Amino acid sequence: MPRRYDAVIFDLDGTLVDTETLCNAEALPALAEQGIEIAPDLFDSLAGVHDDRRLELVAEHAGQPVDAARFYDAWDDRVEARLSAGLALKDGAAELIAAIAGLGLPMAIATSSRRRPGLAKIRAAGLDRHVETIVTVEDVETAKPAPDAYLEAARRLGADPARCLVFEDSDTGARAGHAAGMTVVQVPDISATEGRHAAHLAESLVDGARAAGLLPLPA
Repeated sequence: MPRRYDAVIFDLDGTLVDTETLCNAEALPALAEQGIEIAPDLFDSLAGVHDDRRLELVAEHAGQPVDAARFYDAWDDRVEARLSAGLALKDGAAELIAAIAGLGLPMAIATSSRRRPGLAKIRAAGLDRHVETIVTVEDVETAKPAPDAYLEAARRLGADPARCLVFEDSDTGARAGHAAGMTVVQVPDISATEGRHAAHLAESLVDGARAAGLLPLPA
């Protein structure tokens, strides 16, 4: 049977690793260093939104500017300290990655994270051993929901976007994968979704891979 896909591209936060809650929690004290107090659910509501845009929204909400460089230094230091003990993969991620490797398909990560925290999370989870390339928000002109990150990942892998399978958790990321012309599996993390931009809305990564025809259905 001919292969349906030539490559698999993963989002990172909320898809492969449970970092949304960790990173959001560490953002609050980093903002407090500048006298900015926000409710935790504000950051939670911005899943999939790149950090520069998050800070714009935080500044609008707080009614005062944010020193981005100071915030990022403090935030990244706090997150990396939390990651020093390692980072577990989300349920089913290790199983899925092993299955994809067994199929001989190349894998990539396309994340809205900045390079420093993105690579820190990838290394803490051991994902750098499994993917051929990593595209961060700093590697593209326009962040998700634009398709740039996914198209760049496909370009680096030498894969036709139409034959790439994407795994995402957020609506923002699913919209990006769909705009890139890829098949999108969406597994919601923090926020519920109707999955408008996904070809397959699933409760788990493995269920999504089965629905997309990447893995066989259970006997």
